[in-house]
Amino acid sequence: MLAAAGAALALRALAQDASEAEEQQALPPIFAPERPPSAEQERPPTGQPDPAGILQQDRSPRESPAPLPQDRALMLLLGGSLAWDSNIFRQSEAQSERVATAYVGLRLDKSYRQQRWFVDVTETAFRYQNFSYLDFNALNFRGGWAWHLGPRVSGVLSAERAQALVNYGLFRDASVRNVRTAERYLASAEAEVATRWHLLGGLIGEEAKYSATFVEQPSYRARGGEAGLKYLRRVDRYVSFKVIELDADYTDRALDPVALIDDSFQRREAQLAANWRLAGKTALEARLSHLSYRYPHFAERDFSGNTGMLALRWAATGELSLDLALVRDMAPWVDNFTSYRVEERASVGASWQLATRTALHASAGHMKADYRNPVVPLSGPTRSDTGEVAELRAEWRALRNLLINARWQHYRQDSNDATGRFAGRIVSVGGSFLF
Repeated sequence: MLAAAGAALALRALAQDASEAEEQQALPPIFAPERPPSAEQERPPTGQPDPAGILQQDRSPRESPAPLPQDRALMLLLGGSLAWDSNIFRQSEAQSERVATAYVGLRLDKSYRQQRWFVDVTETAFRYQNFSYLDFNALNFRGGWAWHLGPRVSGVLSAERAQALVNYGLFRDASVRNVRTAERYLASAEAEVATRWHLLGGLIGEEAKYSATFVEQPSYRARGGEAGLKYLRRVDRYVSFKVIELDADYTDRALDPVALIDDSFQRREAQLAANWRLAGKTALEARLSHLSYRYPHFAERDFSGNTGMLALRWAATGELSLDLALVRDMAPWVDNFTSYRVEERASVGASWQLATRTALHASAGHMKADYRNPVVPLSGPTRSDTGEVAELRAEWRALRNLLINARWQHYRQDSNDATGRFAGRIVSVGGSFLF
């Protein structure tokens, strides 16, 4: 289905009449790297990723973010939240926890002629009432320079960093605080070589490290690049193809010929992507990739397969919008019984603008994860997980730059591995002030 959608969009892009009205206001990409109006949406109230069990691939778009919603070029952000999680460690025997957060941030968004500089940096303190050894401070930032050399050549120089507790639904040692720090550096360029046809290229550096050993997903440092071609009608209507290659070294483990554990890997991705405004109120975003991981010493761990994403947004009315998303992803997961993990997710969501200052958001999602390619023969089936998550969130803009929110979430995971079964709830309230 993802392949058909990508091919249909490509054909439509090439065949559509160029005289179509270009003055229509462009809708932003569905997954554009824009900070949402509620800063807490990017700051999980319990300090760890969404309990639906998402893969931690940090696949944020490698583009400059949309303009930040602020009154001046330089602004300060203050905020905090209180949360209760009924199963903080995502285990079958639940242990509840209360979590308090406080954060301060700085935002800069300045344009001069064709150049733009952006910085978004936040320091967040997470404090746990019962399990104080989990306390940590997270420094997250994203900044860069979106440059232009005339109307045909542009690019981005950027750096970003994200810190969070690991997902304890995947990391099973509840006695240890394990903070994951991910950093990415990018130097990209785009040049129009013919009408609507653009060449793409870039250099990439990535690093992921853990404060405690995570055997199945070790720390690594990678460098590489990307190159491709884009057909661009407008900012919200394009089709692109690019190849991304990364060479990585593991930084916290050595070669182990007994367990077939390698000390490096090569990642290659061939990606077809499209972002298309189908009508005045409907936008579609799609990505289809062939992904491969190769290990220099132990080919038994090699794997490859197709990944993708299909997302649809429909603005039904001025007050109601609906979202649908399908995602398939894969990543290494190394132990005796698994070489990689495949995850498929489906979600639906709705947002209502109940009044000028009040909004309500609802979403529900389903996840399925399979653990594949054991290097030791199994007497039974390989591990398989399924999970569901449902969420309600209300937001009230008390003042122009003061936002209050409340959130309720229910999550559950089933598995043929007894240690992978859990359920719980999260309730939180929070607020942010931008000045």
